[in-house]
Amino acid sequence: MKIFNLLMVFIASSISVVAQNSNLEALPIATLKQQLSRHNADTTTIKLKIALGRVLLVKPGGGGFEIDSAMKFSADAEYLSRRIGYTKGIINAILLRALSYNKKNEPKAGLNSARQALAYSIKIMDSTGIAESYIVIGQHYSISKPEQLVKRMAYYRKASVIFRKTRNFYRLASSLQGDAEMLLLNRQHMEAIKILFEAINVNKAIGNKSIQGIYWLIGRTLNELGDFPSALKYSLLAIKSAKAVNDTTLTVASINFTTSTIYTYMRDYKNALPYALKALEIAKDYKDSDYIFTISISAAFNYTRVNKLYNALKLLRNVWQYAKNDADSLYVMTYFLGNLNHAKKYKQAALYAGEVTRLLKKIPPDNFNNRITAYNFLAFHYIETRQIKLAYQYADAYAAVVKSFNFPIGVRSVENMYYKLDSLQGNYQSAIKHHLLAQGIKDSIDNVTKAYQVSLLQIENDTEKKNNDIDALTRAGQAKDDALKRTQLMQKAIIAASVLLAIITALIFSQYRLKQRTNWKLEESQRELDQKNAFLETLNTQQDKLLKEKEWLIKEVHHRVKNNLQMVTSLLSSQTTYLDNDAAILAVNDSLRRMQAMSMIHQKLYQDDSVSTIFMPEYIDELIHYLRDSFDDNHRIIFHQKIEQLSLGVTQAIPLGLIITESIVNSIKYAFLNSKAGIVNISLGQDGPDHLLLFIADNGTGLPEGIDKSPLNSLGLDLMQGLARQLKGTFQIENNNGVQIKIKFIHPEKTI
Repeated sequence: MKIFNLLMVFIASSISVVAQNSNLEALPIATLKQQLSRHNADTTTIKLKIALGRVLLVKPGGGGFEIDSAMKFSADAEYLSRRIGYTKGIINAILLRALSYNKKNEPKAGLNSARQALAYSIKIMDSTGIAESYIVIGQHYSISKPEQLVKRMAYYRKASVIFRKTRNFYRLASSLQGDAEMLLLNRQHMEAIKILFEAINVNKAIGNKSIQGIYWLIGRTLNELGDFPSALKYSLLAIKSAKAVNDTTLTVASINFTTSTIYTYMRDYKNALPYALKALEIAKDYKDSDYIFTISISAAFNYTRVNKLYNALKLLRNVWQYAKNDADSLYVMTYFLGNLNHAKKYKQAALYAGEVTRLLKKIPPDNFNNRITAYNFLAFHYIETRQIKLAYQYADAYAAVVKSFNFPIGVRSVENMYYKLDSLQGNYQSAIKHHLLAQGIKDSIDNVTKAYQVSLLQIENDTEKKNNDIDALTRAGQAKDDALKRTQLMQKAIIAASVLLAIITALIFSQYRLKQRTNWKLEESQRELDQKNAFLETLNTQQDKLLKEKEWLIKEVHHRVKNNLQMVTSLLSSQTTYLDNDAAILAVNDSLRRMQAMSMIHQKLYQDDSVSTIFMPEYIDELIHYLRDSFDDNHRIIFHQKIEQLSLGVTQAIPLGLIITESIVNSIKYAFLNSKAGIVNISLGQDGPDHLLLFIADNGTGLPEGIDKSPLNSLGLDLMQGLARQLKGTFQIENNNGVQIKIKFIHPEKTI
């Protein structure tokens, strides 16, 4: 299928670097800090410091500050653990240091620390420490290289064996999930599903209801196997489980995205779209550019399939800003091409086909993820537009990649391409051959899917039996716990009565001492507060002075820029007296106009209160008066202005001023020949929630018939088109009872 590579971005998502090794890590950072403030140098303090460090390492958007904080918590926890002889604290502190080095992109130092933790755990014969060390050591082997993935799996498997043997079910549940993810990456699908169902049983045994991640993994695995109904069942269970435990993390975005991809594979684009948009909403809340990039492209794909091409193209244009390199840009251009192809907008698609071809030359040959999608869409485009030679070229390139991956769905797509190409050329014998091969692959895929469905039913039945056994054991254990608790309650009541009197006496004395200490601290705090207030007043005075100096310097810079532009203008104006070539004089005069437009902006910046923005109604009015005085001596042209109360920065005001200059001069010089009177309308204002629209129209003679606007070959029009791109906007010129020019660009306040 055409969307295979896009969907595989989430199928091959990386495994969590820091798995929870205590239930403290499920608490918010603020709660952990609050609890930490209540404890001194004891084992609880050590556990809280380690938990807080590990939570900081997986904090969304975390960076250098979080890593340094985790390092400090590691050092503090190790020091306290060694001081009180707390061996588990020593192991976990060293492992936290290893994880911090990994996050800091220093894998060699991280691996040395993990091995140090393993050696210490073996020395003191701490089974849990050995297992935890295995997991961290295993994380140093890449999941993208098969031979290293096998080694990583081996370390995780050894850890799971230890957790199972020591009945550490909390860690076993997390470890099994890691095992399953790696089996999935190694394409051992049914083995992965068996382990995931075991993880469900373990979580049930420990009373953990937060199992949406496990359901999600099952859904992802079944989706890759082609069992879409079963995949949808478990993805919806994942969403239900996430809601039950109020999960609002990025995992929920991934679950919704996977649900969307399953519907997409089933060609149910109407149901796919809401889940993709939900995933996109969560990704934007977390400001995760990678998620936003991937989900937006998928949502655009589904928009096109429900005949909402405008929404699809808008999404792709918005996501373009998240492209970090040529590979990302190629991906966006590829999906512009694919969506326009599907909508049969072949003329527009041809422009993107050229851009995709150009970007392909910049992409390394081994970057299959980008190339396979580009080859697919290019081949489809050239088949639909009957460009047979190019279609064969990209169909062959696509075939080479999918066959090297041994990906049946892709190979089937290739055979269908060749079937269409042979049919177009009248080579029906070869076409029938490719059609039969495609049908055979489909039958083979269906047979494999049915076999997996049978295996899944068997696994579900076995799991149900284990669940019943767990329920029976849980009820028996609960009865014993109730009896034990009653006995313990009587013992505690007797002890509590004996201790209560001693506590009351101690409290009375401690209250007296506490009041003395509190009074002293309040006096000391008041003295410190007075000193800080005095310092802040001095600092505020200095800052006000610096701000005024900064504003004066900026105004002076704009003044000098304006003077320099005026000097250049004067020099060019003087130079025209020595020119006898009309074309040269015209070019110099055009340059003078453009420099005057920029000079007026810098003049306003040093004259106005604001040193960074231009009030557009005033600036445009002055610019029009200048141009009318320069060219329209008889004032035969009426200028109608409708400029909203906008202030724009220099980076947008200068291109707009130059565009307005070029447009008005063209109208004065060419639209009203033989001293004919006319009207020029100019408007600038809001166009939708996120954009501004500059509209310039005259009622003159219009553009000459047959003029080629598509590339715009006049310098002035080329300049306007280039300035529109600088504004990240669109440029449109057309005849409509005269010339109309529209520049639509993003409102600066809406720019992300």
